[in-house]
Amino acid sequence: MSRPLLSVIVPTYNRPKDIAALLQSVLDQSFTDWECVVVEDHSPARDEVKRICDQFTEKSGGRIRCELNPENFGYDRGLRRLVELATGQFLFVMGDDDFVAPGAFQVVADAIARHPNLGVIRGTIAFFRGTPDNVFQVSRYYPNEVVFKAGPQAIVAAYRRLVGMSGLVLHRDLAHAVATDRWDGSLFYQHWMAGNILVEKDAVFLPEVLALFRQGAAPIFGNAKAEKDLYTPGVQPPDTDLKMISYLMRIAEALERERGVEVAELIHRDFGNYMYHTIKHQAHQPWPVFYKFYRDLGAMGFNRYAMYHFWFWSVAALGAKRVDGVVQFVRRKVGHTPNLSKFVRA
Repeated sequence: MSRPLLSVIVPTYNRPKDIAALLQSVLDQSFTDWECVVVEDHSPARDEVKRICDQFTEKSGGRIRCELNPENFGYDRGLRRLVELATGQFLFVMGDDDFVAPGAFQVVADAIARHPNLGVIRGTIAFFRGTPDNVFQVSRYYPNEVVFKAGPQAIVAAYRRLVGMSGLVLHRDLAHAVATDRWDGSLFYQHWMAGNILVEKDAVFLPEVLALFRQGAAPIFGNAKAEKDLYTPGVQPPDTDLKMISYLMRIAEALERERGVEVAELIHRDFGNYMYHTIKHQAHQPWPVFYKFYRDLGAMGFNRYAMYHFWFWSVAALGAKRVDGVVQFVRRKVGHTPNLSKFVRA
């Protein structure tokens, strides 16, 4: 049997109101060589989610299917299960409360046809509040299509930009080949897969919007056994951000050590240059807590980078809202996010 070009994979937990809208955005695509696999992670709303998915299974002629986990696997194990279940040549990863952008599948299919050694695609993402027509921010990493050949440059260019998973495209068989439970609970299994893929395959950045990200949804991580000691559902305090950054650096170090690619320091520096979002995320904390967060991040080695200090003291002096206004103005003015890391400039 021939394989579909794309497998849309969707981990879902307790969001029946959102999953229907996402699946409709999949069904609305003009490109039709796809399947969609949803894995429901043993949430209180699992029966309702399954009922909704069954309706879309019928509407799609069987191209959309839903699997029920026998227990709460958590994000990383659930993602690994989805990769295992997928039969497509490439994975199109989606969060359960986001939307596939109109025409996204065709854009991806065209890119796959243009680039025979393609391993990872990262497109432009748009952020919305409430409904997908209420877009308030567009994050475009490069103004035009850019290809980074397999190796350290491709890994570093992609790594920081994998945190938001919706719209991420991965080579399915290479992702499945590196399956492991060692990162369960980290919330960053996609970094392990993509990093390994990009040792062998190219990374492609597209200027088109591939996914619409919902802003303001409360984090739901922390229910699974692997996540309980690391995260608390519904909140993301400073120690959670510190754990997340620590895991990201550990995965980068493992890639360097096990795959023979010198990327750990380059990724570390890249995160230091762009630490603004992490710092902004905790700017609402009381000053002693916020300053301790800065010191704790710095102790992880980020205090070696001038941009790390620049972002913290800018937010401390001007406030996150004013600094964010400047950042968004610059993005709109140049048409993309300025690249602060020389190693991955197009």
